[in-house]
Amino acid sequence: MSIKAKLYKVTAALTALCLISSCSTKPNGPEVYLDDKNEEIVITLFAQGETISSLIQQCFNEIINAEQTKTFILYSDSANFYADEGLSYRELLLKRMESGEADDLYIIPAEDVLEFDRKGYIYDLAQMDFVHNLSEAALNQSIYDGKVFSLPLSYTAFGFLWNVDLLHQFGLEVPENLSEFLAVCETLKQNGIVPYGSNMDYGLSLLAMGAGLAPLYRGENPEQKLAQLTEGTLPISTYMRAGFTFLKMMIDNGYLDIEQALSTQPNSEEERNRFRDGQCAFISTICRGSAFSEDYPFEMVMTAMPVLEEGAICVVGADQRLAVNPNSKHLDEALAAVEALGTVETLNEFARLQRKTSSARGNEAATLPQAAPLISSLTADEQIPNQDFSLHFNTWNTIKELCVKLGEGASVDAVCEEYDTLQLQEIATYPGQ
Repeated sequence: MSIKAKLYKVTAALTALCLISSCSTKPNGPEVYLDDKNEEIVITLFAQGETISSLIQQCFNEIINAEQTKTFILYSDSANFYADEGLSYRELLLKRMESGEADDLYIIPAEDVLEFDRKGYIYDLAQMDFVHNLSEAALNQSIYDGKVFSLPLSYTAFGFLWNVDLLHQFGLEVPENLSEFLAVCETLKQNGIVPYGSNMDYGLSLLAMGAGLAPLYRGENPEQKLAQLTEGTLPISTYMRAGFTFLKMMIDNGYLDIEQALSTQPNSEEERNRFRDGQCAFISTICRGSAFSEDYPFEMVMTAMPVLEEGAICVVGADQRLAVNPNSKHLDEALAAVEALGTVETLNEFARLQRKTSSARGNEAATLPQAAPLISSLTADEQIPNQDFSLHFNTWNTIKELCVKLGEGASVDAVCEEYDTLQLQEIATYPGQ
């Protein structure tokens, strides 16, 4: 029987978790309403937040709705509910996978793909029909070692959000290249404004990735260079030294307040308030509707990062990667659900609901006028993937951690040496086929 033939009617809605914000105790199990006419199959999902969990639930209810012989009941759980345990989503997910009682479906962070593949936690989706619905960029971001490890529910980019009015106060425009960017930063600094309101996470690493990895992806023979990096014959510091040096220049020149950055979480109220109050001219953010939902009292625009002499570049990535547990007790039904969620129409709707760019072919983008400059870069060639899965070592999470060490006082030489060492260690750990 084909995957499509296994799509059954969803007649029960999620009421498994009481509202996360108002619960005082964890539920013992899903509270569901069952249809006595059909066999009931419970599909479990673990997601990073309540929002994405609810959107998947909505797609279950509205899309997987054909008259068949079984009833799917989606039992959706999110990491927000367990915040009191002090563990990150990644830590919680690993605990669940290691328990032997893991969920049928889960959202896998990019930085865990290599390790989850090594441990056998990934089901290869390469033979599924939805693969042909994805854009080339989204599909490339979903393949590791020949396996399609997830269905990316959307596509996104990281860039800079600018306070245009503040720039105009000093006769400045939004910069489009490195020379303009440094001139803007210096002018603002001379007028008592910290240009960049960075955070401790991707707020630091985006600068390093943009300046460091752009020559890799925009230079000659990128495929050959990526192969050499994966073989370990080309040290990653060949590129990232320039990136770490650029970040150190931004710190040393006072274009960002490193002490403040190291104590600021991404997407935090603290970060948004500094931006709203005009204490900085730009912050880093993800291209999505919520980035523009704040009531900022000024004109703003989101762009790629103008850290190159020839222009700007952004860090891109498939987002909300939905993976299947190969040890699922309802594997056929879990695969059928993923297939149904992976149609072009559903992926476009998912992007619309999140106000992001679709991972489906065509990369249909949400209507975000403030982000038009970034969206034009997002779907163009030669952007930097947040995690390049042609490599057999980590970029995204490792660069974030090394940028924090640089901000805490480590030298450029030290973080380069550490990254080269980690590169070789991870290649040995994740050699691939």
